[in-house]
Amino acid sequence: MGYLLIGLILLAIGSLGHLRLLNEVGKSFGGFYWAVDTDGRVVIVSTAPELTNFNVRPDTLTSSTRLVSVNEVPAPQGLTQAYAHARPGTLITYIFTTTSNSQTQTSTISSPAMTFTLMMWWQNYGLSLVAGFIWLLIGGILLFRASDWNGAVEGITMIPPAMLLLLYSHWGNIQVAYAPSLVFQLLWVPAFALMGACFIHMSLTYRPTSLHHSRMPSLNIDLPPYLPLIALLAYEWSSLLLTGRVPTRVNLTASLGYAVFGGLVSLLIGLSTLIYVLPGRDGHRQEGPIPTRVRHRIFDLFMLWLGAVGLGACLGVVPILFTGHTLIPLTTFYILAAIYPLVLFYAIRSLRLLDRLHLTLEQREMALQELQKTSTEREQALYEQQKAARELRQSNRELEQATSLLLHADAHLRSLLSQRIHDQPKQHALRIRSLLGHWHHKLSVEADRSPDGRVDVRPVVEALTRVRKISEELESDLRGLQLLVEDAYQRRSLGLRLHLEKLVREDLPALHPESHVRVQADLWALDVLTLDLEKTPEGESIAEAISYTITQALLNVYNHAGAKYARVFTEYNSKNANAKLEVTIQDNGRGFDPAAVPQTRTSLFKARLKAREAGGFLTVDSVPRTQDDASEHGTVVRLTLPLPASLLHQEAALNATRAREKSE
Repeated sequence: MGYLLIGLILLAIGSLGHLRLLNEVGKSFGGFYWAVDTDGRVVIVSTAPELTNFNVRPDTLTSSTRLVSVNEVPAPQGLTQAYAHARPGTLITYIFTTTSNSQTQTSTISSPAMTFTLMMWWQNYGLSLVAGFIWLLIGGILLFRASDWNGAVEGITMIPPAMLLLLYSHWGNIQVAYAPSLVFQLLWVPAFALMGACFIHMSLTYRPTSLHHSRMPSLNIDLPPYLPLIALLAYEWSSLLLTGRVPTRVNLTASLGYAVFGGLVSLLIGLSTLIYVLPGRDGHRQEGPIPTRVRHRIFDLFMLWLGAVGLGACLGVVPILFTGHTLIPLTTFYILAAIYPLVLFYAIRSLRLLDRLHLTLEQREMALQELQKTSTEREQALYEQQKAARELRQSNRELEQATSLLLHADAHLRSLLSQRIHDQPKQHALRIRSLLGHWHHKLSVEADRSPDGRVDVRPVVEALTRVRKISEELESDLRGLQLLVEDAYQRRSLGLRLHLEKLVREDLPALHPESHVRVQADLWALDVLTLDLEKTPEGESIAEAISYTITQALLNVYNHAGAKYARVFTEYNSKNANAKLEVTIQDNGRGFDPAAVPQTRTSLFKARLKAREAGGFLTVDSVPRTQDDASEHGTVVRLTLPLPASLLHQEAALNATRAREKSE
């Protein structure tokens, strides 16, 4: 809405100037366009193409030309009088003063008068009105169709060229002398500086960081280019308020100078931007590579910028500063100025469409990547589900196997407990009950026979002694039974070797705290057995034979041998491709005669059965020691078991074989 209001005001002000010029059509004039500056001096604005042999240049930075008099009448009154009475072809004499490099020259020129025609107005001023309207219209379209602040800046920067072209009608007279208006002093002249500020503003807007993402107005980028313009306006208004006028030459030189300065600064910024976005410099940027669409747009916009600078600065502003007129004919300059905004609109519109297309493609690519990511995540989730299902099935199978082993071990343990309770604790209990019944009957008979009811207590003491001995044997058997109950569970939870080491080091000493037997265990050869030993019936038989033999042999050492020292050691032998394991339990106790004790009454009888079940054999070597014999005889229990290859840990077995060969 603000842009529309500004455009309408500019059109209205420009139209007033053109109405003033059109009112001069048909009147006589000298063939050149002139103006009165704020100092009251007459300056040359431009000359008509029809005027030949009129060697007078307008003001430049290096020279100043003033019209002193016309037909010996001081200007500007002389101009109005001469033109009012002149007819086409009437010679008019002009006296000019030219100041250059602190030197002033006076020249006299005679030139015929001519009629100001509508075509002259069109060529010098009418085309500028059309060109200014086109710039204003294109700027409004770009502004209203902008999708972000960058697009809005593109529309706003169309205002300075539109101002220069629309308000040009206020700079120049035909016949009547008009004083310099406020439009010329406060709008048209500062428009040059505004154009230089817009050059810098556009260069900062077209930086990669600004084009990569949509941005909002920022003081750091949008305000600095306009600070010199604000200073110039402050000077103009203060001068106007204090003196009632703005010095034309100073005002015009400052505005044109900032326009040139803005063009040069924007050129440097544009070149640095081009170098910055070169493809080979992607590795030197911390923010990563520049998107292709941004790089292409910067190159295209730089070419458009060169066209704008070439048209505005090189063909217009700079030549006016140094020569007083445009580099090309004014009519051609106006035509190019009218065509260029159309080209600019087409190019910017195409770039915006390409941006939207690239943005759409990027969004589609991102959506495709998200879809692929989602698909990958779904595949990963499905894989994890399948993996979890496989692990669950494996866990179920392992649980079933563990349950089966547990049930088997429980049934086996029940069988062992039943057999063990029947063999020893139950027999000891029957002996105690039988002994107590016998003495109860005997004491009753003795009491009946004795007249005074007295009974000899010696048989009672003897009977109680025997009961105590039997109870101690029963307690020992119950301790062994406890170890037997815990054996199956600890063997599976700790492993065979750790279970036996714990048995020797902790369990047996805890059950016999009064004993002083020292037991040394060397069970390294058990490492040759695989970790899954008891998952097969064959391996379970071997583990049970080893554990049972060591347990029962050490219980005998603690309960019966009277030994001070015992040793448990293992050996692995793989000679002749037949692997076997030897387990030896040796003590320095009193010993016994194996032939004198029935095998069915010894605890090692079941060890022989278990060894046979595992495919091996058990030997017992012992010599009894008499009361007068002080030498150590002791007992040696040796279990020999064959080991199938399926139950061997190959690497451990190989290391054990090498160690044995090295020791031999």
